[in-house]
Order: sequence, then structure tokens, then C-alpha cells
Amino acid sequence: MRRGGVALVFALALAALVGCGKSDPGGSGPQVTFNTHCAKCHAQAGQPGGPGIGGSRGPKLDKIGAEPGRNAEWIAEFIRDPKSKRGDAKMMPAFKGTIPDEQIVELANWLAAKK
Repeated sequence: MRRGGVALVFALALAALVGCGKSDPGGSGPQVTFNTHCAKCHAQAGQPGGPGIGGSRGPKLDKIGAEPGRNAEWIAEFIRDPKSKRGDAKMMPAFKGTIPDEQIVELANWLAAKK
């Protein structure tokens, strides 16, 4: 397994334990969805929803679309149900039923474009 993949799984698993997806700033679009459901665990210091200093608990997603196999479809399925794509994804919460599927698809397309 590639080092980045291991880090991604670990960070996403950690995100589930710390309660990602608890705030709701309002608005719409993939950036708002990210800020609402992902930033607590994946944003960096200085970014909306990120920590005051240092890095986030989850992996940086600013270039996730450049990782092999990380297309919009894969990312959307991972967001819906992480264990469906990676059996060892223990800390990333499943967002199926929490985030409307249209928003998951929009978010996945947005993330996949990050290269």
C-alpha cells in the first residue's frame, strides 16, 4: 500500500472519532459542504473550519485528485461509505444519509479536480 494511502486511511479514520460534520454554516456548493462536513478534520490552519495553528487531524485533500485511482466516483463512494472502498477505514465517518447524494457527488467532483 502506498504511503499516501495509509496516511489517508489513518486520517479519515481519526476524523470519525473526533466528530467531523457537526457544524452547519449555511449556504450551498462544494466549498460550503466541505466547510460544514470535512473542514474540522481536513482543513489546515488559517482555512475556514481549520485549527488555529498547525495541521488538521485528517489528511490534506488539496491534491487528492492527483492520487492514482482517486476519481470523482471513487471519492463519492468513499464519502458515502468509506469501508466499501477501504476495509481498514475505521475513523472516517460514512456520510450516506447525512449529506444528500447530490451534494456528495458535487463534493467528490470538486475534490477530484484538486490536482
